[in-house]
Amino acid sequence: MQICFLCQFILRMNIIEAGIYHRKGFEDMNKHMFAGASTPDGFINFFNYIMPLEKAKKRLFLKGSSGSGKSTFINKIADEFEAIGANTERFHCANDPDSLDALSVAGKGLCILDATAPHCCEPEIPAAIDKIIDFAEFLDEQKVSRYVDEIKSLVRMKKYFIDKAFAYLSAAGSVYLAENEAYNMTLNKNPLNDLLQELLKISNMQRASNSFGFDRKLFISAITPNGFVSLSEGYFGDCKVYGLYGENRAKASIFLTELRDKINAVGINTESFCCPFAPKWIECLHLPDMKIAFAAMDGNFGYKGSVDDKIDVGSCFDTKVLGDIKHKERRNNEYDLFGKMLGAVIESMNLSKVYHTKIEDIYSSAMNFDKVRILTEKTADELLSL
Repeated sequence: MQICFLCQFILRMNIIEAGIYHRKGFEDMNKHMFAGASTPDGFINFFNYIMPLEKAKKRLFLKGSSGSGKSTFINKIADEFEAIGANTERFHCANDPDSLDALSVAGKGLCILDATAPHCCEPEIPAAIDKIIDFAEFLDEQKVSRYVDEIKSLVRMKKYFIDKAFAYLSAAGSVYLAENEAYNMTLNKNPLNDLLQELLKISNMQRASNSFGFDRKLFISAITPNGFVSLSEGYFGDCKVYGLYGENRAKASIFLTELRDKINAVGINTESFCCPFAPKWIECLHLPDMKIAFAAMDGNFGYKGSVDDKIDVGSCFDTKVLGDIKHKERRNNEYDLFGKMLGAVIESMNLSKVYHTKIEDIYSSAMNFDKVRILTEKTADELLSL
């Protein structure tokens, strides 16, 4: 889908002041991504890929209300590990990209998770590996009880707008997905296989083992109350990046899915970064052990960083069978429709966040943050000694 028409539409309509932007400011830090995202299929949660049980030595599951300091707790511990040179992965919240949902320090087998809705997760091996930290211990229940009626009202309004957001998002996803399905029918296997084999040869991807490689699923971008946020530019800074070009991102996604399967088949591990508009699609493919990445470049939602080489995937598709799908007027109408619905999604998410922030303020006013600070410092000391 050629998103340039959509960009012009959104700018022309001025749907939301924040607009749709490419996230910057993370290039000089450790890895940043999303483990969950709002999608046309609902909230998709990849928390089980953050730190698989077989690699875990210590996992903390944080419970507690909004505004109780969970994100600050995670950020503080991330800072401590980065200060001693440890490599970290910070997983941002799709509903508030400035907050964190999780932290992974793979070298220590450490993972910290916000285990509250909508990304509920529970310990699998309590005490030995997994531990629950409940921030409700530092909450003054009497203070909160004074606002119970107001909280109920705020929760209802928050839910109303988030339900609207998902309704619009489902409709937008249907429009976005339609073209992918159309182009999938035009896939020409012969030139596709030739290109895949050439890539495997050029990249020196020989068989790594007799077993299949592991594919880790995450998000590198998200639809947020502030607009569309991508963290891809900073993530692939240490990689050789292949930029995928073509008529639209549908082609790139189909190509990346085929490429991932080929790479996993020779025993090489991958990270598939799914598209928040269609979570079964891939927008970026990362080979962490080889420091190679493949990224869709098309449109406003594509990869914006520098590339080392370009790949034209258009030759793998026979678009003649689609007849009038390229008719300019028809396509412009589709982009305008998608733009209107996406604008409605972002606006509804933003309104939901307004009520969420009011709920946070109530709970924050009832928290004993001195005790939270002491807990954070004590936990950081314990974890650094692992």
